[in-house]
Amino acid sequence: MQITDNTGKVIEVENLDLALMQADDYRHFRHFDTAFAETDQKSQIYWQDIYDKLLLLKEEV
Repeated sequence: MQITDNTGKVIEVENLDLALMQADDYRHFRHFDTAFAETDQKSQIYWQDIYDKLLLLKEEV
């Protein structure tokens, strides 16, 4: 199984349940230091996209 991230990179998914759990954790990660707010926002968008694509993949399986 594979998905394509929002940069066009193809990601091979070997364990879908684990990938969903990890993407869910990462999409909620934030730094305490507000200096990283822009980086955190970009990261959240990336991981939300991955999470959504993994959910769609799970529905297909």
